[in-house]
Amino acid sequence: MNINKLRIKIKKCHPDAAIPQKATQLAAGHDVTVTEIIQEAEDFVVCKLGFALTPPPGYKVVLVPRSSLTKTKWILQNSPGQGDEDYTGEYQYRFRTIPSGVNTKMSGYTLSYDEFPYKVGDRIGQIFLEEVIKFEFEEVSELSNTERGVGGFGHTGN
Repeated sequence: MNINKLRIKIKKCHPDAAIPQKATQLAAGHDVTVTEIIQEAEDFVVCKLGFALTPPPGYKVVLVPRSSLTKTKWILQNSPGQGDEDYTGEYQYRFRTIPSGVNTKMSGYTLSYDEFPYKVGDRIGQIFLEEVIKFEFEEVSELSNTERGVGGFGHTGN
């Protein structure tokens, strides 16, 4: 079976940037590696990937965290991240953390945070390619009745 592969143009923005690679032949996504870590605050870290890219027409890229991130108190903001066809800047991840404790002192308290779990050169996430389906909205005065109706936020069960 001959399957044509889509090609994504990628440009290194940093000399040490790694081109995303699949961990296994059947992996759905390509692993991305952190090139630069900027600690903006105790609870906020920006991880630059060192590359910019252009998805093929009609596609977008999706950035997700590694599943191992769930073992930490760090979370990826705006997850999943999206890279539109017209975005040409350097890709990055932005992490925030949940406080791991409270230190009490005579003058009040301070929050403590776990150390950021990644270092430069580590795989920190995966990048996927998704087709963008073009659509538009049609304003109507009523929607169809359904069994669920307007029930939300746990309405259909636990």
